[in-house]
Amino acid sequence: LSNLLKQNPQLKVEISGHTDDVGSDSDNQSLSFKRANAVVEYLIKNGVNPQNIVAIGRGESMPIAQNNNEANRALNRRIEMKIL
Repeated sequence: LSNLLKQNPQLKVEISGHTDDVGSDSDNQSLSFKRANAVVEYLIKNGVNPQNIVAIGRGESMPIAQNNNEANRALNRRIEMKIL
């Protein structure tokens, strides 16, 4: 991703963090933002223009699987990237 963004400086990207539904909404919101921000910090350290990336915490609001077992909860703990 860092190579793609450095080779294409016109691209802007959104990094969104997600969590499962274990814990409070506010804790999950904070955790998901920290998760996304860790990726943003990595990209910046690797030469990506910080003005081209944004971190967003989505918390538990956008699951891709039901939170009814550990395997599904693991799927919901993720980072997604969207080219803007």
